[in-house]
Amino acid sequence: MSRGGRARGRRSGRPPSGGLLRWALSLPARLHLRWLVILVVTAAVMGAYARVLVTAAPMPPSKAPAAPAAGGDGSGSDALRGATGK
Repeated sequence: MSRGGRARGRRSGRPPSGGLLRWALSLPARLHLRWLVILVVTAAVMGAYARVLVTAAPMPPSKAPAAPAAGGDGSGSDALRGATGK
């Protein structure tokens, strides 16, 4: 009682059941290349983040966060006076 003479365990002739995107995303797992995909994605993300850090404009002095004052009236002028030596 053969049904067409095809081998049952053979999947190459079947269309992908979950669609082309699911088939493409599962390809690294089926080829046992998960570690390579993880390394490539990690390297790409780190490269993109490094590019953002390198090409970012510097923060203007008027927008810089104020350092907490060491003492005095809280304006920070005491800390500046102590740093300049006056």
